[in-house]
Amino acid sequence: MANILIIDDDQDFSRSFQRIIERIGHPCQIAHTIKDAFDRLQRMDCDLIFLDVNLPDGNGLAHIKQFQSFSSLPEVVILTGDGDSDGATLAIANGAWDYVGKPISLNNIMLILQRTIAYRASKEQNRGPRKVKRSAIIGESPAIMNCLEVMGKAAGSKANVIITGETGTGKELFARGIHENGATPGKLVVIDCTNLSTHLAESTLFGHTKGSFTSAHEARDGLFKLANNGTVFLDEIGELSLELQKSLLRVLQEHKFRPIGSEKEVSSNFRVIAATNRNLRLMVEQGLFRSDLYYRLNGHQIEIPPLRSRREDILLLAEYYTEKNCRESGITPKTLTPEFLNALHAYHWPGNVREFVNTMAVAIDNCQDEPSLYSHHLPVDVRISIARNSFRHNPDKEQPTLLEPGRIHGAIPLPFSPGDELPPLREVREIVVGQLENTYMRQLLELCANDVPTACECSGLSRARLYELLKKHSIRLK
Repeated sequence: MANILIIDDDQDFSRSFQRIIERIGHPCQIAHTIKDAFDRLQRMDCDLIFLDVNLPDGNGLAHIKQFQSFSSLPEVVILTGDGDSDGATLAIANGAWDYVGKPISLNNIMLILQRTIAYRASKEQNRGPRKVKRSAIIGESPAIMNCLEVMGKAAGSKANVIITGETGTGKELFARGIHENGATPGKLVVIDCTNLSTHLAESTLFGHTKGSFTSAHEARDGLFKLANNGTVFLDEIGELSLELQKSLLRVLQEHKFRPIGSEKEVSSNFRVIAATNRNLRLMVEQGLFRSDLYYRLNGHQIEIPPLRSRREDILLLAEYYTEKNCRESGITPKTLTPEFLNALHAYHWPGNVREFVNTMAVAIDNCQDEPSLYSHHLPVDVRISIARNSFRHNPDKEQPTLLEPGRIHGAIPLPFSPGDELPPLREVREIVVGQLENTYMRQLLELCANDVPTACECSGLSRARLYELLKKHSIRLK
């Protein structure tokens, strides 16, 4: 028996669906909005959520991970009346169990329930007390706990791993975590692809014999040889030239290579972890990254969230690095004042955890013999950014431009003219906003060459909201 939650604003459909599930023998509740769903999930132990896409207070696809982060870790099935391949892709990428269209047949309902219940029972039975060594990975947010769960699975596997995330999020920390929690007895060898020049790459990676070139005064093993029975960490793999990608592919396929000047091939048994802050799949589509190398690397995937997306971890990070810096410097531990913590939460952290670590070190240096940390101990550039952001949305500083009746910037006509009978304001607002959205979305796609990640970055829209607006205005990606 499973506890089910239906999240759908269609009251007739949701009630009929609820009766079907209850007749099958499963308790079932209904929520008509995302807010109502959050309230219900706080009070129920949910196993499975049937989630509609278009809800009165938001897009269901944008909230999948939030629903999955509740204590019962429910599975999510997207249920929609106007599904498409883009929505399905987004749903599955965000961790949805399935993506099905309305109307849904009784057989399909029973099949989803049977598979979900069997999967959860198996997962619960095999959920051992596996503990992973975290090293310096700090955080208890759902996003970080999900990353640690994948890290644990990857550590027990021989499959390759791709770690993605913005600069400074801690990709190398997770690579070390996978290596340290794994069964390989050898070293973790880090290869920084950003500093790997074509001229010296083969010697660095594969080694060379004595006298094989002018400066080869002695034989030297390459990094792949040093990684025998261990792990190769290819940091920022997206920066590798196409020529080096070709050389790397052969080594990853055969685990053999020939040092410069040698007539014999050398074998090395290693696993590979790659990391990048770039979109490798997009680079493949653009011809900037070899598809065969991408598929060779693409095993387990860990996407590390930026610090601004897991602000609930800031207190833990602040406590950890305050204690660490004070201990290493031999000074009295500092107290974190509420004002200092508020400042940390207010900052955007473009450099992520790497910037946070350096900021804490500077704050403690500035604090010196004082017992408590305050915001004025933070680096000047951080304080300036916080101050500037605090005034960004001041209504006294930024006033909207008033438009003359009958026309609008961008040659979008208003649905009335001076002297005509005025329609209701709500109707006018809906028409004008729809016209603006349509024009904006078309110009956005033209500017970004139909590249969705770039469009999201330029517009500030989430991927789910972008797809929702494209569907609303019948705009297709070319």
